[in-house]
Amino acid sequence: MEQWIGSAALCINEERKVLFVKNRDVQQWSLPSGGLEDGETLEQCCQREVLEETGYRISVNQLLHIKRTIISNYQVETHYFLATCDERLANAIIDSDIDEVNWWSIHEIEHLVHAFPEDLELIKRWSV
Repeated sequence: MEQWIGSAALCINEERKVLFVKNRDVQQWSLPSGGLEDGETLEQCCQREVLEETGYRISVNQLLHIKRTIISNYQVETHYFLATCDERLANAIIDSDIDEVNWWSIHEIEHLVHAFPEDLELIKRWSV
């Protein structure tokens, strides 16, 4: 079984809204996330993925959780970080697989179609 390791960012703004992305292929919402590349730390992976998927530069604050699961014959290990959005780059080019980027309140996220519904508990715990 192959292994996949990556990072996800829980970015919460001053209005207590959470940054989400909608994947073009499945039309489901998730936290910005992606796979670790050679030579990267998990924190650097988190920063790169958020920039590529949302256009935001972030500061990684702390590790919140490590999710281990099996998806399509892959051992998946996702490291969730609490992060702060520092700035959105005006000239950012968003990954083509991202259909939409949005900030949602804790009440709004309960009505979204989630790619990873198991993440909701973590999101709720840290965003209130």
